[in-house]
Amino acid sequence: MSAALELQDLSVQFHTGKEIVQAVRGVSLEVQEGEVLAIVGESGCGKSVLCKSVMKLLPQTAYIAGGRILVDGVDITDYREREMEKLRGNVFSMVFQDPMTSLNPTMKIGTQIAEAVRVHEPKIRKAELDGRVLELLGLVGIDRAKERMQQYPGQMSGGMRQRCVLAIALASNPRILFADEPTTALDVTIQAQILELFRNIQKKFRTATILVSHDLSVVAGVADRVAVMYAGKIVEIGTTEEIFYQPKHPYTWALLQSLPALSKGKAELFTIPGMPPNLAHPPKGDAFACRNPYAVARDYEEEPPMFRVSDTHYAATWLLAEDAPKIMFGRENRKKRVIHQEWKDAEVLLDVRHLNHAFSLSRKLAVKAVDDVSFQLRKGEIFGLVGESGSGKSTVARCIMNLYHNGSGEVYYNGIPLHDRKAYRKMRRQIRQNIQIIFQDSTSSLNPRMKVKDIITEPLVINHIRPKRGTYREEAAFQMKYVGLDESFMDKFPGELSGGQRQRVAIARAVIMEPELLIADEPIASLDVSIQAQIVNLFRHLQEEHGFTFLFIAHDLSMVEYLCDRVGVMYHGKLVEAGLTEDVFAQPKHSYTKRLMESIPIPEPGRKEERRA
Repeated sequence: MSAALELQDLSVQFHTGKEIVQAVRGVSLEVQEGEVLAIVGESGCGKSVLCKSVMKLLPQTAYIAGGRILVDGVDITDYREREMEKLRGNVFSMVFQDPMTSLNPTMKIGTQIAEAVRVHEPKIRKAELDGRVLELLGLVGIDRAKERMQQYPGQMSGGMRQRCVLAIALASNPRILFADEPTTALDVTIQAQILELFRNIQKKFRTATILVSHDLSVVAGVADRVAVMYAGKIVEIGTTEEIFYQPKHPYTWALLQSLPALSKGKAELFTIPGMPPNLAHPPKGDAFACRNPYAVARDYEEEPPMFRVSDTHYAATWLLAEDAPKIMFGRENRKKRVIHQEWKDAEVLLDVRHLNHAFSLSRKLAVKAVDDVSFQLRKGEIFGLVGESGSGKSTVARCIMNLYHNGSGEVYYNGIPLHDRKAYRKMRRQIRQNIQIIFQDSTSSLNPRMKVKDIITEPLVINHIRPKRGTYREEAAFQMKYVGLDESFMDKFPGELSGGQRQRVAIARAVIMEPELLIADEPIASLDVSIQAQIVNLFRHLQEEHGFTFLFIAHDLSMVEYLCDRVGVMYHGKLVEAGLTEDVFAQPKHSYTKRLMESIPIPEPGRKEERRA
């Protein structure tokens, strides 16, 4: 029986005007009906481009340079747009990485989902259509579906928008589903629901699913097979158990070591040295050689073939050659972390008292996003704020930043009443320099018409601050290196970067001001595990070396447990539990906190149903 989807030596290139970027280089793989194949790898390695090339959704600057795309044995490589339109929706469907750019901000959510249903069922009646929309919203875990149908994307949290995008993708019961980071913006409880949904889809509809993800814990829980991608190539592929328990490629070893769950008590998270290569000029030999501590001379001269490990497991590394040195994958013995608790005796930097905020849906209907929230941050402290998508975490951040004004309560920064507009205007320049925010959605927070170097240095220009390192360009280069971005991206626009690369630009822009208080709203949600580790280590360094204070909003509880000194749990707009991180994680008191802890994905295949005690 032929595979639902088969790629044979597929290559995709981009013409940038000055050079040709080889984004996908000779990829061969297949996906069977009812199978979930996960593709993992660092941001910019070609994962999303690979999926978009199958659906022919590439920009005009890109083209398929070679290879074949087979669907049920039929070659669709040369299909034109009219032929592809018949396949999209009915055969293919895709959940994109950034939900805000997939949804129309001027249309209600219910209308957009109904539109997707009507495209494939044009004769459906109004009553049936409304019922189908409600069914899809319920399927992806959105409560109060009737109310949510009347909302616009801008009135929803990032996680809710992602679920709406998933509902649209499932509207036509596709046979092949591409899911590009579908759980990126979701908290662990909804993440668990979505993963269960994928498993149910797999069983019920026998849908062939390609899951693109940087979250190896998610992959461990849902994938049947895993393909590891680096520099446009598949470097290792096998069953999920083989990849997690018997990895053969050094890059796979490095990705697994970067998991925060494997770094408890360590001084810092493991990071992969160096940067991925520039695919406009791919290196000779193994593309990972310059970052590989186990590289042999042959790696720099000759590209390794796919060595067979078993009938289902293959890896492209010279370490599998007969004459190679025998090296076993093992977890490094890094220094134990020394916990600094000077912040406990420090002055209060941020004091939030009885904060309330509501969103008006109509003249008679309003949703209370923040309900009587109070907490304090001391100088040098990292305070984590966790909770379900839509629980009010981001709204709290925006109220602190004075981006929302029509709420109630008091917010004091260094004694300055931020809620008092007159006092805020008087101290606005100082406040804007000392408080910075990293937004969850990097795409909409970056000016698409500005180059990366100008985006990063814009806060210095606006505040008339001279760069410490000579010129603005030199300052941008330093900050880019700090967050793991190559200088070659300096003159590019946000649209030319991957989601993870854009997020690093947003972080660099916030850090360049060396703020006293940094509010990070899901700053690592769209980053792969190796870059997540770099950024989290950076946050820890900024706290220890410069005394920065952080409000760290995240749904990745493993990262919160590693990074934060204290943690607060939000549920339906209320702060239901707060305390020292080790206490909250070890002995949660509130029933919702217990449910959160039980939902943390375990990065070990075969333990999908196990949860923390």
